[in-house]
Amino acid sequence: MSPTRILRPGTPLAGLLLIPAALLVLSGCATAPTEGAPEQQSTQQPSDEQLTPGENEVITIGLRFMPETITVPVGTTVTWRNGETIGHTITSGAWGDVNESTGLRGSQSADGLFDHALAPMGEEGDSFSFTFDEPGEYPYFCEPHLTMNAMVIVEG
Repeated sequence: MSPTRILRPGTPLAGLLLIPAALLVLSGCATAPTEGAPEQQSTQQPSDEQLTPGENEVITIGLRFMPETITVPVGTTVTWRNGETIGHTITSGAWGDVNESTGLRGSQSADGLFDHALAPMGEEGDSFSFTFDEPGEYPYFCEPHLTMNAMVIVEG
């Protein structure tokens, strides 16, 4: 015979159900990461200084390149710096068919001039530099993030 559970009149059932749910949530806060488990994203917020591009610098922020277009003289080294806690790529090549309402590109084609994976902000490899020795327009994009399309214009 199984024990019978008696609820007193006026005992809210919803309140009783919240106790196990709260214990479950709180128990997750106290557990240490297990070996081989993926690391959680940092919640560190970048400072205003980290979000302001320096001279000949492009920063990734808000799934965009800032500035989107940069104009430099021949022989200039441009540096890209990750301002986000997720990784990006700096991939040279053509992109197009950008949807005006969503900002998503519909096509991309890497040209092999440069293709670098930026580590998340604050980690080793969170910046990349490239020297532009020839005048021209150099489109580039972040391969996995379809809103990240930009251009370096090199003047002779």
